[in-house]
Amino acid sequence: MSGMIDECNRQILAYAIGGAGIMVEWRAYCLHCGQSFRRWSAAGAVLWAAQYCLLNAWTAGLTMGCTALRSLLSGQLTGHGVHWAAAGFMALFAVLAALSWQGAVSLLPAFAVINTTLALFYFGNRAMRIALLASSLAWIGNDFYWQAWPAILAESVAMAINLTTIWRLFKA
Repeated sequence: MSGMIDECNRQILAYAIGGAGIMVEWRAYCLHCGQSFRRWSAAGAVLWAAQYCLLNAWTAGLTMGCTALRSLLSGQLTGHGVHWAAAGFMALFAVLAALSWQGAVSLLPAFAVINTTLALFYFGNRAMRIALLASSLAWIGNDFYWQAWPAILAESVAMAINLTTIWRLFKA
């Protein structure tokens, strides 16, 4: 009985943290500035990492935790530093997925973070946001598997906000 209560409290905490992640992520996608998007996205990544770890979704939690640093660095580096950092993060995400392997579902967050890494390091603001749509779909699949309901809601609405922002960027 005690284990059920602990599990219930852990799930409630995970969903509460996910609720905070929703607000932070939506804020990120509303911003037109690529650098502001990266800062808010990094803050959201920390919250999502905590939620996934509380739900025992280890690949998602570990990779999401590392995305905070990746998001912050992606807009700061120039020259060869961009290539080294992108390659390093992609290798790190592949290793984390292998070490935390939980079956084929681990491919979803692995794809999402590697695709997002390429988008953040190599694409301009508009193209980056378009590439992020594929990552969003992978996260939604992962979130459905782990029953990470706040993350599904957040990612679905973030996709809609991102599409609206992309439309506005094309009109500008």
